[in-house]
Amino acid sequence: MFDVVIVGGSAAGLSAALILGRFKRKVLVCDTGKPRNARSQAVHSFFTRDGIAPQEMFQIAHDQLKPYPTVELRQQEVMDVKKLGDHFEVLLADGAQVEASYILLATGVRDELPPIAGLERLWGRGVFHCPYCHGWEARDKSIAILADLHHAEHLAALMHTLSDDIVICTNGQSNMPPSDEDISKFANIGVRVIPTAIAEVKASDGILEGIQFEGGSYLPREAIFVATRQQQHSALPATLGCEFTENGLVKVDGNGLTSVDRVYAAGDMASPKQQVLYAAAQGAWSAAWINTLLAQQVFATQ
Repeated sequence: MFDVVIVGGSAAGLSAALILGRFKRKVLVCDTGKPRNARSQAVHSFFTRDGIAPQEMFQIAHDQLKPYPTVELRQQEVMDVKKLGDHFEVLLADGAQVEASYILLATGVRDELPPIAGLERLWGRGVFHCPYCHGWEARDKSIAILADLHHAEHLAALMHTLSDDIVICTNGQSNMPPSDEDISKFANIGVRVIPTAIAEVKASDGILEGIQFEGGSYLPREAIFVATRQQQHSALPATLGCEFTENGLVKVDGNGLTSVDRVYAAGDMASPKQQVLYAAAQGAWSAAWINTLLAQQVFATQ
């Protein structure tokens, strides 16, 4: 019987494993080796780790877990989790079954890019979604913001201090065409709005060159920031019966507890604060709370 099975071995999951391992808790971390930031060249805004490659950061995390023999890492997908009274039965992809007192979900979210030719192959290499993660690297460059006007306003305000060449591309979204007032508001801060539908994102040797619009016009660009749609990376929260917010995040309390007793969630899947630093902090906090609950059980056996 494991004290905790952690589903997901990125920032939130590995941070949680470290906290629990230091209290000799028996922990299993299951991960598929496909982190959300796999295509990113570097992690940013993480104190002491700014600019580190994601895979290097994860390798350091694995190495720092080695002194804690009660923590086990398996590159396995968790196929199902069933609640059996006061514990859980966890089914792994290789057919193995394990039991745990608590579950910590740290499976993250999946970004869904608009279906525009050429966009996906540049993901993490010229096409980004987070100004806090990649805005500095786009400073003083020609930037396109690919979003409806609601999301574009937020991104344009954030990026405005980093570049004086920003263009909003709404990709012909007829449900929310820009009004004269919208265009004037952005023009006042030096930002253009192009409502034309996009035909293709152009690149050469894997480097972004620009945006080809339907009708033939072309916009040279060095960086594109996209307001992506997000989906839960795993079906496990829904399978377990966890409640979700209106934005599709797993609903948790201040300690990471979901609507299902003994099931916790941390990281991008449960928070709009989606940076590696925040995910690590949330994983650590949820792990500390679970550890507190496990510690209190010593009095129940007296």
